Amino acid sequence: MFSSLMATSIWADVINYFANFEDTTSACRTVILWLTIALAIAFIVCKLAVKKEYQHKVNVAALIVALVFAAACIATFVTCSFIEDELVAITFYPLLALVIVCVVGALAIAVKPVKPMRIAFGCALAAALIAALVCMVVYYESGDAPEWNWVSPDDVNSVGLYAACLALVAIIAVTALACDRDSKPFDARSMSFAAMCVAMSFALSYVRFFRMPMGGSITFASMLPVMLYSYMFGCRKGVIAGLVLGVLQAVQDSWLLHPAQFMLDYTVAFAAIGLTGCIRGLKLFAGNMRLQFTLGALIGGVLRFVSHFFSGAFAFGSFGAGYAEDYGIAALSNPYLYSLIYQCMYVIPEVIIVIVVGVILLSSKNFSHQVERYSLDSRVKAKPAAAQQQ
Repeated sequence: MFSSLMATSIWADVINYFANFEDTTSACRTVILWLTIALAIAFIVCKLAVKKEYQHKVNVAALIVALVFAAACIATFVTCSFIEDELVAITFYPLLALVIVCVVGALAIAVKPVKPMRIAFGCALAAALIAALVCMVVYYESGDAPEWNWVSPDDVNSVGLYAACLALVAIIAVTALACDRDSKPFDARSMSFAAMCVAMSFALSYVRFFRMPMGGSITFASMLPVMLYSYMFGCRKGVIAGLVLGVLQAVQDSWLLHPAQFMLDYTVAFAAIGLTGCIRGLKLFAGNMRLQFTLGALIGGVLRFVSHFFSGAFAFGSFGAGYAEDYGIAALSNPYLYSLIYQCMYVIPEVIIVIVVGVILLSSKNFSHQVERYSLDSRVKAKPAAAQQQ
């Protein structure tokens, strides 16, 4: 009986995410979800139906549509936040500015892909990121952040947070560079795919089967589009796409306690899933796309798990004492055990769902052919052949 009621409840929640018009924010999320699905289907149909000589125009048009749509989504959610939610201005506005810089900069490069434009975009992005981090430091040092998140400043291990953050950033950077040596600069095609995949992942993040009380949820394979993007276009581009997705997640539903905690829970954790293409980048298990994707997704998923684990242990570990008292399990008062159990409850199921759905998709000959067709490897292999013909 209990399992039947649980299944009914989960199914009702899933349906609710696809047709929730209870309030303004929910209605906007529902409409945006369906529009995202429609745009993704239209993009795929165009890529399959349009002749090769017109593919570049399709890429540019898709990129512009995706970025304009992303800007409209951001404006919509910001408006809803002003109407319905209580905002922390010192952290919300810098994050919003960072997202706007990403969208506007990518749109500008798509319209005029010249080197000065790329340099200007990189400088603006770095400035926006630094400003966001500085504001978070000010917010944390003011003493408001712990109180806002029901945490005592004495319970936050800043040294542990910074050390874990720096270590994981180094691991992700070295892995991306080592496993993606043939990486090319972003072009119209890779940018259009990146914009669409990030948008799809962001929309799917609203389709939640289960939501944890202190952040985190089990979704319908929301990481999959970005993971497939990394598999197709390489780790370096995948890490950047994951980082953008992480910032969007922070704007969507943020728990901002500490600058390094923000990095671990959002930018680092989601950049890690961009390493899914590392196995393919190393040319391991060539010809076996499902195995390459599975191993790469496991690597990205494990690093995301580790990132959330350190954040939970060093920033939110004090919550374990409350759960230990509520459930009568004294061991939960240990912040490391509490964080381990907490992350296992949603990250592991999330990774399993992504791998299962990804393997099912890659089992389709047509889908795997399209992945190969648009991937970085196929472009690299096509170059010698073209040179021989000339």
